[in-house]
Amino acid sequence: MDIVGLVKKSYADYGTMLKDSWYTVSLEDHRYLWLMKLIVGIALIASVCFNWRRRYLKKLAEKASQLQHQYASQLRFRKRDKMMFYGRRMLRKVKSISGQAASGQGRKRKAVMRFAKRLLLRKDATPTQLLVIEPPAEYLEVATEGHDRVPPDALYMLQSIRIFGHFEKPVFLKLCKHTEIINLIAGESLIKVGDPDDSVFIVQTGQVNVFLNNPDGSSVTLKVVRQGESVTSLLSFIDVLVGNTSQYKTVTARAVEPSQVIRLPMFAFKQVFDECPDLLVRVIQVIMVRLQRVTITALHNYLGLSTEYIQCSSQRKKAKNSPGHRRVPSDQVHHAMHSLVGEIRPDMLVDLSSEGTHNVARRTSTLPAEPVDQAALKATAVDGFMLELGLHATHQTTIEENILIKEVSPGTTLVHQGKLDDVLLIFVISGGLTLTQYPQSGPIGEPGAGGADKTDNHTVTIYPGDVVGGLAVLTGECSLYTIKAKHNSRVGLLNKEVIYKIMRERPAVVLDIANSVVKRLSPLVRQCDFALDWNFIESGRAVYRQEETSDSTYIVLNGRLRSVATHANGKKEIVGEYGKGDLIGIIEMITETPRTTTVMAVRDSELAKLPEGLFNAIKLKYPIVVTQLISLLSHRILGSMRSRPIATSTFTSVPFDTNQQTQHRYSTVAIVAISDDVPLTAFTYELYHSLSTIGSTVRLTSEIVRRSLGANIMEQPNEYRLTSWLGQQEDRHNITLYQCDNTFGQWTQRCLRQADVILIVGFGDRSPVMGKLEREIDRLAIRTAKELVLLHSEDSSSRPANTISWLNMRAWVSRHHHIQCPKRMFIRRSQNGIIELYDRVMITLPYIHSDFSRLARWLTGNSVGLVLGGGGARGAAHVGMLKAIQEAGIPIDMVGGVSIGAFMGALWCMEKNITTMTQKAREWCMKMTHWGRQLQDLTYPITSMFTGRHFNQTIRSTFGDICIEDLWIPYFTLTTDISASSARIHTHGNVDTTGFCWCFWLAVVAACLLHETAGYSL
Repeated sequence: MDIVGLVKKSYADYGTMLKDSWYTVSLEDHRYLWLMKLIVGIALIASVCFNWRRRYLKKLAEKASQLQHQYASQLRFRKRDKMMFYGRRMLRKVKSISGQAASGQGRKRKAVMRFAKRLLLRKDATPTQLLVIEPPAEYLEVATEGHDRVPPDALYMLQSIRIFGHFEKPVFLKLCKHTEIINLIAGESLIKVGDPDDSVFIVQTGQVNVFLNNPDGSSVTLKVVRQGESVTSLLSFIDVLVGNTSQYKTVTARAVEPSQVIRLPMFAFKQVFDECPDLLVRVIQVIMVRLQRVTITALHNYLGLSTEYIQCSSQRKKAKNSPGHRRVPSDQVHHAMHSLVGEIRPDMLVDLSSEGTHNVARRTSTLPAEPVDQAALKATAVDGFMLELGLHATHQTTIEENILIKEVSPGTTLVHQGKLDDVLLIFVISGGLTLTQYPQSGPIGEPGAGGADKTDNHTVTIYPGDVVGGLAVLTGECSLYTIKAKHNSRVGLLNKEVIYKIMRERPAVVLDIANSVVKRLSPLVRQCDFALDWNFIESGRAVYRQEETSDSTYIVLNGRLRSVATHANGKKEIVGEYGKGDLIGIIEMITETPRTTTVMAVRDSELAKLPEGLFNAIKLKYPIVVTQLISLLSHRILGSMRSRPIATSTFTSVPFDTNQQTQHRYSTVAIVAISDDVPLTAFTYELYHSLSTIGSTVRLTSEIVRRSLGANIMEQPNEYRLTSWLGQQEDRHNITLYQCDNTFGQWTQRCLRQADVILIVGFGDRSPVMGKLEREIDRLAIRTAKELVLLHSEDSSSRPANTISWLNMRAWVSRHHHIQCPKRMFIRRSQNGIIELYDRVMITLPYIHSDFSRLARWLTGNSVGLVLGGGGARGAAHVGMLKAIQEAGIPIDMVGGVSIGAFMGALWCMEKNITTMTQKAREWCMKMTHWGRQLQDLTYPITSMFTGRHFNQTIRSTFGDICIEDLWIPYFTLTTDISASSARIHTHGNVDTTGFCWCFWLAVVAACLLHETAGYSL
């Protein structure tokens, strides 16, 4: 074998393999380099060719220019040639256009032009920004004081005492003629013990201190009367009108500084009432309403007193003067009544649980077995009513025809507390009755918030010859007591309609009924009547201002108040809003600190003012008041802790969050239509249907009011009657719906003045428009909360859109609602047809998950909120939880979320359908777990491993460019601003400091970001 040849061949093969390996490696390593060199070479060749051609064309242009200048003087374009040239050119274009239209070439050209326009004239895809994110300045500012053409003396009288506001101007000015001015120096007495109590004193300048004198000679400050306030007792006013002389027994008043006081003698009212008897009825009713709403409400509901404000009179004296002893035709009846009256103890405050009481009941509850003459009983009751009411013989027939004699067994209820249907005037013929008050329970600020159990609170016993029920009959309101039979008793009953009929014939009868009520009141009530004030605050006026002295607290009897705090930098913030039954300013008064906020009237409101001196005086005499106050304050603190809001965003929410107020329970709602074709009556009925399951609701329209009170009820002379009737409706029901007319008439204005909130109703699927009544609303009710309600068809598959445009057209809307309506709302029917339809609808229960039920819960403060937390992939469990919540019948009225909870919550608010939500959530999860897209999203791991581009695309493909305002259900999401180390709440498409507009999907992205892994942050 040739070894040399073999070695040569091996070297040759090795060289070939080495060459091939070098070529392969060189090709792999330098492939991109050679490709780059090739591209650069081609670019250089193209550049050279381009420069050469540009120079060549430039030279040709220079030659053409030289030739043109050279032959310009020789050639000429004549006018006729020019006309022929342009004419042929125009004809060619016309033929070209007609040919294109026939051949279809024009359509292609138009399509190309449309594409070019869309490409070149493309509009900015940035969604519309919410422009109105803060309410107007008047929303948080107190209105300026001002009264036109009212004399100063008359102005102080008008402001100080509520009853003066019900006098017509000529009558009021006639009263002013009897006034006199009293000048006092510091320390001089205005009222002394023993002086006649027959005048009204109004402080015009300075200050007057009112004292309560104790039996041991000491005195306690009752209240400090400042400019514009009064020193008077309206109960003494009734005494003067009846003819009873009264004197100051425990109350005195001295000037703190040089003061000027207006004195109005009460006898001046007698002349006015003689000329206007109807005015007497109105004034007495106002005084009785003040007694019931202000004095008794404050003493019983807030201070925990009951028996203390009823006077204990001698039973034997009452029995002696009883008509049962003066006229009893039957000896048997006389003997029975005498035995009953003679054996009952004179103590009116009998404890039913005591042994002595049971013994008395056993001795006195047995009526004679022999038959009783019904005619004699009726005659006794008629005489009793005639005497107590001061009636003449002409009214005896009316009493006899309408009186009802009734025998009742022990425990039988004659009148129920809080019910209006059984308001009666009761005369006790024999036996005895008991007045019982149940402690009321309710939310903080409402009567009975102390949480007392509903047990009988025995207050007083009524004996034969007594008449009860006069207070409820005069006020026309519900009875404050439950009246039961203590023994086997016989009573005479008169319905309130009979009393009203007698009042129309003889107005002076109201004085006798009022006097029977006043005689039962204890001295404590008269002392409180001097201290308590009944204030009427117009819309926009201040109840008190920040940094003022805290010397009183207020009870909201009717209306709505707003508390606003002003910070050192001038920024104003809403602290809370208060409605009927709320107690405001008590914490500052007890702690003796200046007012921390300014409280203003959102609408016309009635307040009861309780001065600090009255609290101190009652606490010394009745220590139980301290327990009641501790209970009230404890519930107030507990309620504030539960409703404490979290920090809000500085760039995605308003400086004060009006949606997180301390309390937003509305008692009166005005409903206004944007256009005439809005089914306002059907909408009101649907809302009424949903509200009825939450609490007592009433719907009022101009037609209903005129049918109930008369066609002329809207006129000025009937102002008090209308206001009183509307106030009664609001007191009897939890919420009152005022349906406005389509014109800005007297009824519409009345609705706006009475409303705690105004619902502006329009069609959500139409172009945004401004209603014809809305400008008047902004003028008349600038401080009242306004909420926009957009109606959508229940069958519509499209989602809400252009909500921001609706909001931007209005000065300020605190909230908006998207409502899907049933088909029956949009079917045209007559008014009678609508009423008949909803009479059938009211029989059924409303669907708890409907949008109307959600709106009803929001208005009454019973909304159910759902907040979803984070957890990454574990957030898929939110879908199952939402499904379980729906199946359990729990409504979801608003949703918030963070991280994956923001995504799932947003899906629910957008779809409101668990099936669609599950499908979209599954699709999004599939996209997020796609490995290829995650690899494409990798980046340099400086701050994150991923760029976040893929994540943003999946969120945007799921939600699109929808705004938060366009969601069916109210929604918010929480993010973290790592640059400011604070939380941000996104509730709308607000604009941040960089001018970037937040879309809905961007807010969800921000909430879902994990700052440890994402490549960017907020």
